[in-house]
Amino acid sequence: MKSLRILLVANADRHRGQGQWYNTEHKLWNGFTREGHMVLFYSDRDRSRELTPFRSKRFGVGRMNAELLNTAKHFEPDVILFGHADLCKDVDFRRLREAVADVRLAQFCVDASFREKTMRDFAERSQEMDVSFLTSADGKAISRYSIKPGSIFFMPNLIDQSIETARVFDVPAQQLELDGQFLGAGIERRGEQLEYLADHLPAHYRFRYGGPAKGEASLVSSAFLGTLAKAASCPILPLDDTRPVDHLYASNRVAQTLGQGVFSLCAKSANLSTLYEDGIVEWASREELVEAMARYQRDDDERRRVAKIGWRIGHDRFAAHIIARAMLQTIMGWDRDEFSWPTEAFA
Repeated sequence: MKSLRILLVANADRHRGQGQWYNTEHKLWNGFTREGHMVLFYSDRDRSRELTPFRSKRFGVGRMNAELLNTAKHFEPDVILFGHADLCKDVDFRRLREAVADVRLAQFCVDASFREKTMRDFAERSQEMDVSFLTSADGKAISRYSIKPGSIFFMPNLIDQSIETARVFDVPAQQLELDGQFLGAGIERRGEQLEYLADHLPAHYRFRYGGPAKGEASLVSSAFLGTLAKAASCPILPLDDTRPVDHLYASNRVAQTLGQGVFSLCAKSANLSTLYEDGIVEWASREELVEAMARYQRDDDERRRVAKIGWRIGHDRFAAHIIARAMLQTIMGWDRDEFSWPTEAFA
């Protein structure tokens, strides 16, 4: 594979100390680098703040886009990859194409189809992109948006060997702090789901949910990853468990749990077993979820066995450099290797 120059335009979150250094954009940066490519990370939101004395994104957008254009002229990238680049508009993408000969433009989005504004913005940007990537593969779910036909591809959640470093399956549950936990927001109907779990799990089941779901501050950085590895299992909860989950969609929490060897329980409607096979357990109702969590607490050897399968599949098939390779082959129109997820355009 030819070595490429990649300009990665995404949010580094410098103004908050880069506490979420484990997010998708950072994993992609690592993945492209491991594949032998040169990556220049341009943080659009940070620069919009930094380029104005008011420290305001809104007032700095114009200057940011002018600087991004100048950066592209200097760097002459083969690919410009945008992550949730809602500060760039059609004219900005067109100027980049005019400034850099033969450049390929692509974008990725890690949100589900029900996020209306995010998906409308994604669909609008798709008109200017050569290729767009989503962490779901549900053509029907996104058909209500004005997507550029034949340009949308599935991107699995990435696991990074230098970020997800724990091996929770190696540890007997009695040596862990918790049997199960959930860290994240309690918005929409997720709070109901968490309260149901807390009320219906056996009294001896050590379950905790924290962060915004309990009105607490969000855990970030090493504290978040370390806390995630203190429990034997983690339910991957949709925002609303009364509606089907998009095909193959899950938040990046599934990569964080599988990657660290945490036993992961996923909504059956997402069909994630087609990716992770016997490395996850699927549930179709709150009752099934409670039953599965209690059953695997009683059989800790089986919990550890399943979690190890999920960890191995995650690191072997969905490592950052493998997904980065697949994305570049798609973006550049190169012959594609065989991968363990659907690689054809689904919308």
